[in-house]
Parts: sequence; structure tokens; C-alpha cells
Amino acid sequence: MKILILGGGIFLGAAVLRSALDRGHELTVFNRGRARSDWPQGAEAIVGDRNTDLGRLDGLRFDAVVDTCGYVPADVKKSAEALRETRSYCFVSSISAYASFRHAPVREIDPLADFSSLAPGDHDPAHYGAQKAACEAEVRAVFGERALLVRPGLIVGPGDRSGRFSHWPWRAMQGGEMLVPDLGDDEPLQFIDVRDLGAWIVRLLEREERGAFNGTGPVRGPSCAWSDLLAVCEDEAARRGAAALRVTPVAESFLLDHGVAPWSELPLWLPSSDIEHHGHSRVEIERADRTRLTTRPLEQTVAAVMDEGVPGEDDARRRGKLTRARETELLALWHQHEKPEAAP
Repeated sequence: MKILILGGGIFLGAAVLRSALDRGHELTVFNRGRARSDWPQGAEAIVGDRNTDLGRLDGLRFDAVVDTCGYVPADVKKSAEALRETRSYCFVSSISAYASFRHAPVREIDPLADFSSLAPGDHDPAHYGAQKAACEAEVRAVFGERALLVRPGLIVGPGDRSGRFSHWPWRAMQGGEMLVPDLGDDEPLQFIDVRDLGAWIVRLLEREERGAFNGTGPVRGPSCAWSDLLAVCEDEAARRGAAALRVTPVAESFLLDHGVAPWSELPLWLPSSDIEHHGHSRVEIERADRTRLTTRPLEQTVAAVMDEGVPGEDDARRRGKLTRARETELLALWHQHEKPEAAP
């Protein structure tokens, strides 16, 4: 196939690129050339901004487009219209496009976020979910039944610039007493390794799949819970000779009372009392399973993150997350809370 990737420089785009090349497809990438300038053999790069330079694609024909970086509806509309002769347009959306997570499981047929009041050129990250829903609508308007809409959950693994999942392997490598939210053993987690997602997207194109697909994990393997993630991080860190780790579960009420921000300051944590996000890690993936999405063992993802090394405290990927100093402070308060001094 002749595949065009809008983006393709980093993370998911790079994973799609690598998988497509490995499977013998012809690749063209169209991006601004800011994050990457070196490309593997077999990939042609066209430098341009999707908002102003789509004319550089005039006269080129592709079997499929993979849009890995669209989130402004007006920009996605332009690219969809410019590439309307392409057989298939795969838009990488997000589970954030759903209107609600108050229920479970979350299915592809569930309503999407309302974007009726959203300006077409809105760049506000606070409207991310509605923007993705609006982008999907723009792709459907041009491609109709030829549209392929992939809605990933949290994308993790090597090259992740958000540091959300990576926070836990990094922290395990540092050893000592580690604060974790006390969620019990059965609270589920859902995420997908970027390499698995990239390979699956290429297979969807090869199979000429259409419609919407949730894309997260794990698939065809044991479910993942908080206890699994922590155990794998601890075991892998120990295997690498890291300092001993001691995990201390801390009550959610205590964390909330002390102003710890769920998901951002303490990544992946969404309080069990938060009914607005009840279905966030309970996304149905039966459609993806039927199209041969496979996800690798958690151990491989954790190991790949650790292979990249632990970044410094001033690294952008650690910005806004729980620092060691704040963690130490909270743990001291927690131990005092659990074992108050005896009354005189």
C-alpha cells in the first residue's frame, strides 16, 4: 500500500511508520519537520504545515492516510478535503471523545462529546475531548463509510513525552519508600503500548476496516490492575539492581484532603469515589479484539521505559507530578495520621 502519515515524527506516528515499513508498504510523511529530520530508508518526507501547505500533496495519490496529530477541527477538515480521493482515512481520535464515563463498559456506539459550541479553530486543551469528537465528524463528513476512527486510551511505552505511565517505572527505579493510592487489588487499569497500537493501525488499513474502534488494552491476556503494575515495576527495578523499594498504600481520602491532584500529580490515579470517571478504565475492546489487536506483556512495556533511563527532576516529562520532596512530606504526615502520638 501507499500510505501517507500526517505527523509520523514521534511516538505514535513513528510507531505506525516503523510498522508499515516493516510490512513492506510505501511511506510518505507530511509534517512540519520540527521534531524529527532523519527518516529511515523507504520513507519519503514532505515538510509542511497541515494548515497552510497541503498544496504540496497535490498530484500525489495514496491508498490510505493515517492522521496521528489532528485535534483542531478546522485543520482536520482541510486535510480530509485535500485527500478525499484516498481510499481510506484513519483518524486517531481518543476515548476522551466520549460524552460520559459515568457508566461501564464504554462502547463505540456511546454518544460523543457535544461540540456544538466549539469554535472550528479552537486550540484550548481544556476542550480536548470535544475537539476530537468534532474532528471525527469532519472526517466522516468527507469520507463517510470510508472513515476509520481509532479511539485509543492512554498510550504508553518508549518515547512517551507525557510521562504519565512512565512515572511509576521511574519511581520504582529510585527505590526507597514509595507512596501509592490505596485502591485495593482489583481496581483496573487500561493502557496500550505505542508499538502495539501502531502495528494494529497498519493491520486495520491492510484489512480495509472501517468505522470506529476503541484501542486500548490489555487484549487476550490477564486484566491489569494497580497491584499488577506496581509488582512488575518493583520486580523489574530489582532485577536491574535498583535500591530496595517499599510500597506504602495511602488512603484516597487522605490524598484528596492534602490536595494531591488525581491523574496529573499522581499519574493514572482516578479516585474510586469519582463517578464521573467510573468507566475510564472499563472501555470495551471486543471490536478491536476481533480485528486482531494484540498487546504485549506488561513486563515488556515497563522494561522498555526503564531502558530509556530515569530523567532528571527538571525534565518536562516530570513536570506537575509528585516530587520526591512532596512524597516524603506526605508519607510523614500519613504515618503520623496512622499512628498518632499517645495522649499525655
